[in-house]
Amino acid sequence: MSRKDVTDSPAPWGIERRLEFIDFRLRWDRTVNRADLIRFFRISPQQASADFARYAELAPENMLYDKSLKTYRATDRFRPAASRHDAQTYLRDLAALSSGARPANDSFIGWHPDCDVVRCPVRLIATGTFLRLLWAIQDGEELKVLYQSMRSPTATSRWIAPHAFASDGQRWHVRAWCHEAREFRDFVISRIQSVQGHRRATVSSDHDESWRTFVDIIVAPRAGLTEGQRRAIEVDFGMSRGRLRLSCRRALAFYMLRQLQLDRPSNLPPAAQPLELVNRPELVDVIAAGHKSPGQPPKPPKSNLQEATHERIEAR
Repeated sequence: MSRKDVTDSPAPWGIERRLEFIDFRLRWDRTVNRADLIRFFRISPQQASADFARYAELAPENMLYDKSLKTYRATDRFRPAASRHDAQTYLRDLAALSSGARPANDSFIGWHPDCDVVRCPVRLIATGTFLRLLWAIQDGEELKVLYQSMRSPTATSRWIAPHAFASDGQRWHVRAWCHEAREFRDFVISRIQSVQGHRRATVSSDHDESWRTFVDIIVAPRAGLTEGQRRAIEVDFGMSRGRLRLSCRRALAFYMLRQLQLDRPSNLPPAAQPLELVNRPELVDVIAAGHKSPGQPPKPPKSNLQEATHERIEAR
């Protein structure tokens, strides 16, 4: 694949950003020249020459000039001097370029191999609905919404007091107090069919203990793996001493467990599900809330609102 020319670029940045660009291209492309710098930053040839001279002072062993190709090449002694981009950062950038989420003129990546990203279906969110939710949070209001839950055969109207947004990696939810159920819940935004009214909020988000409390999810390689498989899993997930500790809000813990396929005991062979949940007893209530059967009636009123904070995953 030939090097992709960047014809449009953002406004010129400072010298630190341009040195970072040179460093990035040398590390990942193994080559960079004045034209790359000029096109990306829209600077003069004189400024580009000065930038390369400054970089040579900063890291004299990192590059050599190839006179035949009129380009700078990374040496075998190259060490990052102005950027700390790792493989994960590069791949996130490459994925964003491949999906169109990031324009080429905003990325330091020049040449790159073919790349594609598996795209999950997009849950369409009406802009008008999202704006009403956003403004309600900003203004401290409650909304009367028509919501289609998968726990109900038809859409129902209910008053909610939204206070936050959350994504499970595939769809967006609004976190809100539900006056009908008398508890905080997650509502899938795309299932809000309309907003029918608004009023001043009567419930404070300070009472959503499940949102404000963080829990640890501790995972380890499952018993039954070979020593080689176990080491591979430890490397894959960046485990330390055979453990990986993930911290997240209690209200979102079930989503993480579900993505890791740890929300229920697995009868799959270890090679098919190589992880186990080490602290499952500490998360029994989180798992139970996520699996709560549909159609349960609302809870009776509670005298103390702070007690009514049991988190429930709504309408999966």
